[in-house]
Amino acid sequence: MENREVLIELGLSEGEAKIYLCLLKLGESQVNKIKTETKMHRTTIYDFLDGLIKKGLVSYVVKNNVKFFIAAHPNRLRSLVQEKEEHLKEIVPSLVQLADLEKKSLKVEIYEGVEGFKTFINRMLNRHSELLGFGIDESQFESRFPHLMKSYFKKEGKLGLKERLITKKGASFTYKKFKYLEYRYIDQKYFSPIPTMTWGNLVLFIIWDPLTVIFVDNKDLAESYRKHFELLWKIADRNP
Repeated sequence: MENREVLIELGLSEGEAKIYLCLLKLGESQVNKIKTETKMHRTTIYDFLDGLIKKGLVSYVVKNNVKFFIAAHPNRLRSLVQEKEEHLKEIVPSLVQLADLEKKSLKVEIYEGVEGFKTFINRMLNRHSELLGFGIDESQFESRFPHLMKSYFKKEGKLGLKERLITKKGASFTYKKFKYLEYRYIDQKYFSPIPTMTWGNLVLFIIWDPLTVIFVDNKDLAESYRKHFELLWKIADRNP
């Protein structure tokens, strides 16, 4: 199997794989040099570079107001695989639990991308009970969807809805200015990077890369997660 095919198997797009291999070959390079080597359009190159930067596979330096892009060492690919395995480990217990529940009472919906996230926001606004959430890193929500989140919280306040959320100690950002949100904090080593929320009979999981929202409608599962949340809530600190 060729190098590019292996990279695609690891989750890179065809364009990302092509540019990553190009940078490994060329070393530190401007976009014009990448364009000459790959025969790709500049706009497309920037899009793929942005994806590679988010994956930690490319970095850049600025010299005389010009960006020079650098491929990360191939060992970073191992780290990328390990991170995906860790994320998978986070939700495997939940998936196993799903497998043990009665299938006739289980409904799973999966939404992808920005439109999927908007569906998640609308579902939260249509709830009739308190939202409980853990694995909440608000900086992820704010950096990706600042305007959408601002609109959501305004509507949530008008509807009189409340949330109790567990985030990590030393969190760089929270929405604690909204009085209907209550936070507690746990040590980083116990913090899950997978946001998990529940209300009513619903449990949902958010995977950031690629952006995916998974809804599970099951009374027993929701009750299990509520109990788990309340246990964490009791041991979490009130102060960040």
